[in-house]
Amino acid sequence: MLMARNGYESTSIAQIAKQAGVSKGLLYNYFDSKKELLVALVNNAMDEGDQLMDQLDTNEPKKALESIITLFFQDLTARPEHWRLMTELTFKIDKFEFIHEILTNKINEYVSVLESLLRGIGYENPTEEARLIGSLFDGIGVHYLVMREDYPIASMKAFLIKKYCS
Repeated sequence: MLMARNGYESTSIAQIAKQAGVSKGLLYNYFDSKKELLVALVNNAMDEGDQLMDQLDTNEPKKALESIITLFFQDLTARPEHWRLMTELTFKIDKFEFIHEILTNKINEYVSVLESLLRGIGYENPTEEARLIGSLFDGIGVHYLVMREDYPIASMKAFLIKKYCS
């Protein structure tokens, strides 16, 4: 993904159109601006996450939480460019105010799902634990993006599964 590699501001509509193999005019038939394209990309990413969450069997909270952890690590390693773009947007949230509402709503939804699972497992403070897991995912994501193959991704996945799902 061009925006993830070069950054949002350094990527032009012309570059995006060229990489997609379409004319700039055709791209403008679908999106009025680069901002609108970015919103579509973010919404698409959120929809993908929603589809995965909808497949969880919440009747078995430990298995569901293990699936969430596993899916996070799979996605992080399979799509680092996507995670780079989302990280850029997060760190520049003041510049991308239009993203703030989308991400805030989605974070709150995911925290709610995690909270419900943790409550089902029997955690004493499920809301705080859910926010902690979200923060751990964020931190692990940044560390992985920085350190790449030097980051102990497999052992961190195993650690989180053991800590929260055993």
